[in-house]
Amino acid sequence: MAPLVTVLMTTFNGARLIGESIDSVLAQTFRDFELLIVDDGSTDDTARILAGYRDPRLRVLHNSGNLGVVKARNIGFAASLGDYIAAQDHDDLSQPTRLEDQVAYLDSNPAIALVATEVLLSEQGRLRPTDHAADHCPSVLRWQFLVDNPLTWSSVMFRAEVVRRMGVFMRTQYELADDFDFYHRLLRVGDIGRLAEPLTVYRWHATNASRERAPLLRANAVKVLREAYANWLGADADEAAELVIRHLSGRQPIEDAATLDRLGAYLGRLLHQYSDARQLSPEGRARIAAHAGRTWWLAVRGAVRRGRPWLVRAFHQRQTLAEAFRPPVGDIVVSCAAGAARSVTLTTRKLSRSAPRRA
Repeated sequence: MAPLVTVLMTTFNGARLIGESIDSVLAQTFRDFELLIVDDGSTDDTARILAGYRDPRLRVLHNSGNLGVVKARNIGFAASLGDYIAAQDHDDLSQPTRLEDQVAYLDSNPAIALVATEVLLSEQGRLRPTDHAADHCPSVLRWQFLVDNPLTWSSVMFRAEVVRRMGVFMRTQYELADDFDFYHRLLRVGDIGRLAEPLTVYRWHATNASRERAPLLRANAVKVLREAYANWLGADADEAAELVIRHLSGRQPIEDAATLDRLGAYLGRLLHQYSDARQLSPEGRARIAAHAGRTWWLAVRGAVRRGRPWLVRAFHQRQTLAEAFRPPVGDIVVSCAAGAARSVTLTTRKLSRSAPRRA
C-alpha cells in the first residue's frame, strides 16, 4: 500500500545535521508516510549515516554525482508514492505533530493546493519567530507573494496530483528561487494556506545555500516577480521587481528618499492592481491594504533606523498605504531615536576621516 504522505528530503554533504532532521521526521505522531531521501552525490559521511537507519519508512536514492538541488528534488518528486508531498531540507526540523496537522488541513480544505506552517528560526542554538504577518488567510498570502516569499520550503505540504497536472515541478533556470517560482505557478491552479502554529524549525547557519549564493537567489527571485508584474506595471516591472526583492524581501534598508519614494509608488500600484484583479470584497480589500501598509512601514522604518530619521515623514506621503495601517507609537519613537543616534555616529565618523592629521 502506498503511503498517504511522502516526506521529500534532498541532501548533499549533510552529515553534520541530517541525523537530527531524519529523527524529527521519524518521530511524527502521524505514521502513514515514507521518508524519501535523495543523496545528491555526497562525498562526506552522509551515505554511511543513511545506511545506519533500519526504519522501513525510510527510502534512499543515490545520485551518481552532484546534480544540484533542483534536479535532485525533481528526481525525488518523480519517485514519490504519497498523495501529499511534505518538503524538508536536510538541516531543518519538524515538530512531532507537523504531518498530522497538515494532513488534517488539506483533508478539510479541498481548494487548497499547498499548506505551509509557521516557522521558528534557529541560530546558534537560539530560537526566534519570523517576522511574517499574523494574517494567514489564503487571499492575504496570495498578495504576500507579490512582495516577499512568505514560506519556508521545509514547512510545506502539497497535493502531488495538482503538481503533476502542472507538468513541471522545479525549474532549473530559477535555482535557489525555484521554490518561489513553484509557488507562483501553483497559485495559478489553487490556493496556498499556512498554519499559524510553528511546526517547523529552520536552522540558519553559515553553509545555508541562500546565504552562500545570495546574488543568484536574488537574481532569480527578480525574474519571478518581473513576470508577475508584467501585465500590471509594464515597462516598470523590472525596476519594481529589483526594489521589492532587495528591500522588501531581502530586508536591505533603503539609503535615500528617492528610492524610498519609488518603492512606495510601486507598492501602491501593486495594491490597486491586485485588489481590482481579484475583485475583492470591501473586507478583503481592507485586509490586503493593512498588509501593504505594514509592509510600507517596515520599509520606512528600515530607512529611518539606518540613520535617516527625517524619512519617517515618507510613510504618510503614501496616503493609501498609510491609512490602512497605523504603526505603534512606540515603534515610531524608538525607530526615530535609533536613527538619530546612528546619524550622529555616522556624522562623527565622517568628520574624523576628513579632519587633517597632525604631523
